[in-house]
Amino acid sequence: MTTMTSDVEISTRVGWPRIVGVAAASAMAATAVWLLWDAVGGVEMAVRSGTGSQQIGIGSVIVSSLVIAMLGGALLRWWQSRSERATRRWTLLAVGIAVVSLITPTSALSLAAGLALVSLHLVVAVVVIAGLRRR
Repeated sequence: MTTMTSDVEISTRVGWPRIVGVAAASAMAATAVWLLWDAVGGVEMAVRSGTGSQQIGIGSVIVSSLVIAMLGGALLRWWQSRSERATRRWTLLAVGIAVVSLITPTSALSLAAGLALVSLHLVVAVVVIAGLRRR
């Protein structure tokens, strides 16, 4: 009976192919949003950094969305092997982290840059959370 429960838990864990797919999808979605704001909208995404400012380029958008999605997926997979309510708990944690991440755009140099950064954070959060929760 214990073996059967263990097999069920293992088979319901999110798989690495899906984690990688969601990471790629989040990077593509973030890239599209960045391109809309930067290329189409002409918004220069920059934030205050120490005594100067820092540009938010396409490279950092792609890398950060990939890293966040992979770490989120790895955490969900690990948690699912240890708890029956892992997906629900992970979702609450992921939503909380997404909300807290919205503090970062407050250091944007302009309102447009702040809105662009908020939209980037939200798009990545929605793709990662919805993509990894999907059965």
